[in-house]
Amino acid sequence: MKKTAGEIAALIGGTLYGDSTVLIDDVASAESAGPSQVTFARGVYAEHIEEMQAGVILVDELPAHYTKNLIVVPDARRSFGELIEVFRPENKWEPGIQETAVISEKALIGKDVTIMAYAVIEEGAEIGDGCVIYPYCYIGKNAKLGKDCELNPGAVVHENSILGDRVVLRAHAVVGGQGFGFSTDEAGHHHHIRQLGRAVIRDDVEIGACSTVDNGAMNNTIVGSGTKIDNLCHLGHNVEVGQDNFLCAQVGIAGSTKVGDHVIMAGQTGVNGHITICDNAVFGGKTGIIGTIKTPGTYLGYPARTHAQWGRVEAALSHLPELMKKIRRLEKQLAEKEEK
Repeated sequence: MKKTAGEIAALIGGTLYGDSTVLIDDVASAESAGPSQVTFARGVYAEHIEEMQAGVILVDELPAHYTKNLIVVPDARRSFGELIEVFRPENKWEPGIQETAVISEKALIGKDVTIMAYAVIEEGAEIGDGCVIYPYCYIGKNAKLGKDCELNPGAVVHENSILGDRVVLRAHAVVGGQGFGFSTDEAGHHHHIRQLGRAVIRDDVEIGACSTVDNGAMNNTIVGSGTKIDNLCHLGHNVEVGQDNFLCAQVGIAGSTKVGDHVIMAGQTGVNGHITICDNAVFGGKTGIIGTIKTPGTYLGYPARTHAQWGRVEAALSHLPELMKKIRRLEKQLAEKEEK
């Protein structure tokens, strides 16, 4: 497929500055894009536009000086994502059920559903219209999937779990597994207490590869609409996560914690159980959240501190070796005076 720069600008609702007739046949990164490809530049990349070889570059703002073909859009990254779907459209599967899939006669399968090899769907399960179930997926008893969900190979939706519309589970993601509930007797032996709540995943949620969302102990574990969960994350029983959050790789949230809307947790952030996190909070990588967060802002470190406080603490820590030498010197001087 080929499109002119002018056609691309019209397609994404941008304003073209440059040659409208240049032909584009693919998307590429800023570093590798050639004369027949489109890319985008923002942040530090925007400073190097003149070094790029791309035929067309999407930008958020028009630079003061330029010689390249530029298209100005409100969000260059998002518009570039739209062009990926134009030049590299995702594979579309023909609806149908592969003969090796094992489907209960008491399961309800919607229209235009694709179920691939060796998938297992138990009795009482409901699969919404347009869903795609990849090989080796398991959908338990009475589980419900909304419309246009996508379950990648090996994904598991345990019994009674509920997925909204357009939910994506990447490979080997697990929803609704038994929560971590135990009672320890006098001899120190641990006895599992069966968890009876559900895992409820709202519309437009994506759960990354090998991530897990446990079912609730009695009440439900809930992931709000639009939230995106990266690979290798874990949500414990009765966790409630709000809307449009980002949970990045290896985030772990302990049981019964409530997370607000528009929260970002960078990689390896760890969250204590039975606490509350407000809306619009951002946590840097490896942050340890041990108590309730009431004020929006950016937090770092262990325990989690505001960005400003964390900076002051780190600055003070860097002077500790000098301070220790000074203290030892003062202690020695004081001891010498006492001897005299």
